[in-house]
Amino acid sequence: MDYLLNNWLLRHFIFWLFIISYFAWGFGLNEDQFHKSFLNSLIFLPGHLMVVYPLLYVLIPQFLVKKKFILFFSSFAGLLFLCAFTMELLKIPLQIHKNDAFKGFTWTVGKNVLPFVHVAGLATAVKLIKYSYFQQKQATDALQKKTQAELELLKAQIHPHFLFNTLNNLFAHTMRQSSESPDIVLKLSDLLRFMIYDSRAEFIPLKQEITLLKNYIDLEKMRYGDRLDISLTSSGDIEEKMIAPLILLPLIENSFKHGIAKQIDQSWISLDIQVEGNKLKVKLVNSRDADKEVTKEGYRGIGLENVQRRLELIYPGKHSVEIREEEDYFLVDLVIDLNAANQK
Repeated sequence: MDYLLNNWLLRHFIFWLFIISYFAWGFGLNEDQFHKSFLNSLIFLPGHLMVVYPLLYVLIPQFLVKKKFILFFSSFAGLLFLCAFTMELLKIPLQIHKNDAFKGFTWTVGKNVLPFVHVAGLATAVKLIKYSYFQQKQATDALQKKTQAELELLKAQIHPHFLFNTLNNLFAHTMRQSSESPDIVLKLSDLLRFMIYDSRAEFIPLKQEITLLKNYIDLEKMRYGDRLDISLTSSGDIEEKMIAPLILLPLIENSFKHGIAKQIDQSWISLDIQVEGNKLKVKLVNSRDADKEVTKEGYRGIGLENVQRRLELIYPGKHSVEIREEEDYFLVDLVIDLNAANQK
């Protein structure tokens, strides 16, 4: 379809072959009259050309598409008058030639203008269908580019937030000359490599996303030490499953930034990941200080908002998110249909 629409010569050849054959059939396609019928239909071709091409490349784009209907119809009427005048001039040499192939050819303005109106209407219909197709295609392409740009922006907003927290962690250990500093650098290097290269993919293995979570949690455990009790459990077949990158990381990051970091006493996080068939079920619960005043944005940071928006763009109608803020804990319950990755 795209090849035909983009091949001007082939498209117009098929159109005119159809028009000539159509009128030849109208003159009568008996075996002994075929060549006469075909030649008779060719006689009208100059008039068809005079009507169709100004119509396609001037009147429709300049007047009809821009809804200048008076100019369109008046110009079209002028084309028909010019066509009728041309056909009157064409009649003279044909009569003088006296060729049997053109025997019986007659021209009357009222009767023979109608075929040109007919062809013009067909050409206009084809042109408008093609115009509508390309308009829809451009709108679809623009929407896809806008969606992709928005997704890239959302992922870009995650990176500085995450890196700021991790670098603070590394700085604190370096100041204490901790033996854990090399391990932090190694894990940070793995995370940066993922951010720069692996996260460009539309979908990545779920197992890789879970490994990313574990590395992040290990880094944060070094920071909070014994005052943090954290558990991460996973079950089900995660080997062959795919997920959009950086969907789960902002959830656990949100728990630290807006939950654990605001607590002075013992704190905890529970992250449970289950795969049941094509369904990914994630339940994340973290403690919160009931006596501490909640900021205007509450426990729903920019990372969580980004996740919700990316889910809407990547998994429309294929996910559900439940968020609850209770007095002493914050809960995120996420379900994703991972089969959407295969469908894309």
